[in-house]
Amino acid sequence: MLRRNYLIIRRIMKKDVPTKKMIMNYLTNHDIAIDNRTLDRDLGYIRYNLGVAIEYDHDRRGYYIDVEISEHFDKLLYFIGLAENADVILDALKNKQALWQYLSISPSGSFKGVENIGVLLQAIRNRLVISFNHLNYSTGNHTPYSVEPYLLKEFEGRWYLFGYVADKKDFRTFGLDRMSDLEVTATSFKRTPQRESSANRFDDVYGLTYMPNQQNPAKETVSFRCNSDYILNHFLALPLHHSQKAGGKVISLRLIINPELENKLLSYGEQIEVLMPESLRKTMKGRLAEAGRQYRKN
Repeated sequence: MLRRNYLIIRRIMKKDVPTKKMIMNYLTNHDIAIDNRTLDRDLGYIRYNLGVAIEYDHDRRGYYIDVEISEHFDKLLYFIGLAENADVILDALKNKQALWQYLSISPSGSFKGVENIGVLLQAIRNRLVISFNHLNYSTGNHTPYSVEPYLLKEFEGRWYLFGYVADKKDFRTFGLDRMSDLEVTATSFKRTPQRESSANRFDDVYGLTYMPNQQNPAKETVSFRCNSDYILNHFLALPLHHSQKAGGKVISLRLIINPELENKLLSYGEQIEVLMPESLRKTMKGRLAEAGRQYRKN
């Protein structure tokens, strides 16, 4: 059913306001045959259980999705897409020798710990304290933690847990790839408005280094000019942040400036020019000048 719902959403997202017949033909092309009644039930499930605002256009006699009022639509598509891709790959594993020759995977720990995402989501939802050991890559030591989990965040292909550590009276961010011996305890905790606000502010940063103890870090408008159509199209296809807007060759973001954002912008080198704020422009200018001095050394 999950794959069927995903395909229905994908078909409606083509923005040609498909009729029921067009949707069912699309499913048939993906080896799924259903009747009108089943499609009606699926549309109802998607609306009321997944929070996707599927509307009917009486003039055009077809369906469309009102993304503006659909709950967390981008996040829903991300997870359903993962499930769909996993379903396809698992099906292909029946002939695994034919599969491996078409896959090239860089050696990394990106997927380590992702098996705990479901468990952690349940702990967050049920407000249960978790315990685990966390590896420090610098020292090689494992430190035990008891944490009130608040948020799971994906960044550059890796997953992180943001949680409150009562012993430290502070929030910490933990890489799932560094966690071991995870247990969900029977101890519940209360999500206070102040701590809830700290977790929600991660939507205002690029990356992971927003520090909750910093006194009310302000969002700023960051804008930069793209120096070629190629790099402009790159940002249009792969936005840096959900606040991103484009005007001509200028990209604007509204977020809290942190070191990860600085490093990301620096990685584009001469392909972009930071315009504002002036403080960030000055920082970028200084760091690029220092990088240039490194290459002028004998």
